[in-house]
Formats: sequence, C-alpha cells, structure tokens
Amino acid sequence: MKILSNESLKNYTTVKIGGYAEKLYFPESIEELSDLINQLSEEDYYIISGGSNILINDKKTYKNVVSLIKMDNSVMELGDGKFYVGASVKLQKLINIINKKGFGGIEYLFSVPALVGGSVAMNAGRGKVHGLSISDYIEEVRVLDKGVIKVLSKEECNFKYRDSIFKKNNNKLIVLGVTFTFDKGYPEELKKIRQERINISQSNQDASGYNFGSVFRKHNRVIMQVIRITHPGYKTGMSFSKKSSNWLINQGEGTYSQAISLITRVEKLHKVIGQKIIREVIIWK
Repeated sequence: MKILSNESLKNYTTVKIGGYAEKLYFPESIEELSDLINQLSEEDYYIISGGSNILINDKKTYKNVVSLIKMDNSVMELGDGKFYVGASVKLQKLINIINKKGFGGIEYLFSVPALVGGSVAMNAGRGKVHGLSISDYIEEVRVLDKGVIKVLSKEECNFKYRDSIFKKNNNKLIVLGVTFTFDKGYPEELKKIRQERINISQSNQDASGYNFGSVFRKHNRVIMQVIRITHPGYKTGMSFSKKSSNWLINQGEGTYSQAISLITRVEKLHKVIGQKIIREVIIWK
C-alpha cells in the first residue's frame, strides 16, 4: 500500500481546493482497505473517491485520508448484461467496456469525472426531469461496514434522487463493488449516444475553470440567477458560472472560504424566500 505524508489534498479534487493529509493511504485491494480501516477509529479517517463532488477545508490538516482510486479497478462480465464492477473503476471505462459488449443505459454519465463507487454513493443521474439514475441498473452493492464485508440489496441501499444510504453514514459504509444488469444495445448506436453526451456537455457545461459539477441537487433557478448577477464571486477565485447557474468555478485562486461564502449566500436566500434547497457537494469542515 502506498502511503504519502503531508500530502496536499487539492490535487485529488476536481475543484482544486483542499488542505493537507498527515497520511494519505492508497489501498490496492479490498483486503488492504479492510485491514487499514480496522486499524483506524471512525473519527480518525476520511474517505475520498474520485474527488468530483467534494469541498475540503484548505486551512485544515486531516490526520488520515483513505483514497479509493486504486482499491479495485476490475470489471467482470457475468453474462446476460450482468457485470461486477470494482468501486475504483472510472465511469468512462465502465461505459466503454459495456458498450463494446453490446450493453448500455448509463451513457448520459460519460462526461462525469467520477469513479463507480462515488457515483453509486451519490446515485449519480441525468437530472430529476429525466428520471434517470445509475441505481436503475444496480442489483446489489458490496460494502465494507466497520471493517466487515457485506452485500446489500438495491432496496437496502435506499436509493433516491441523488441520494442513498451511503451519504448518511460518515465513512461507516464504503462501497467496494457493484453488480449491475445493463440493457442490450448495438455498439455503434451506443457510440453515437456517448458522442451526443459529449457534445451536450461541451455545449452546456462550463469548462472555463475547475469545478464540482452541480453544487445543489434541489434549488430555485431564478434565485440562482439573481445571486449570480448581484454577487458573481471573486475574479480570480470562486465565481458562479455564467453558463451553468448551478456551478461554481475556480478560476485558479479559489479558496474554501470563498466557496463556503457563496454556497451559504445561496442557502440563506432560499430560506428567506421559503424555497427548498438541498446541497449536493460534500463539505469537509
């Protein structure tokens, strides 16, 4: 297992903000991960996956951080569209593999820079209006529960719109791997769908700086536009995207405090007006 000391965590997040880890661990198997977790107390460690949906305090040093990027990169075909996929597999890799085998269904996630484990924990989807989520294809999830390996049924995972049991357990449940059953499809047609998704993301998503993707999973678009106009953010730091209203962009010098300030402003205005808002980005305080 690779272990780094006093490592900057901003290099492991897509928004490029973060403090330091006294120890950053990279377990390369489920066994190494299980042994490590059994050695650490629950309060002493944080888990990081692909880093695409996380805001880390850049003024803080965390004692132990466990990265899952090397834990299990396997994809096993089980027949009839069923695959067992390790939590460390990138979404793009998974989609390419199943498409070549003549199966699909999650091509709309091709532009998401995330690992399978994190995507399942967040129940990544296309958007509420489309009613599509990665959990649509999940049969069961293999997890590490306080150092013990278990298998949870789809129902036990309590999947909802961009939500699951894994978001409520503060490192107690770690996704190890997932069994999916995907739809049949023609490789050439699936390739076209992937390309269509790439075209949509290039057209609608803001690639002008580092970002989380969507900051909130429920919000009022009009309020977001008002805040973006009245308080756009920091010129060389964190600012609201002019292209994607629910995105915060790090122009290169963004900080944790800037991001928190803008997120808090949005949440307060929603509450004042009586509009419901739910944050999607996970914050390490």
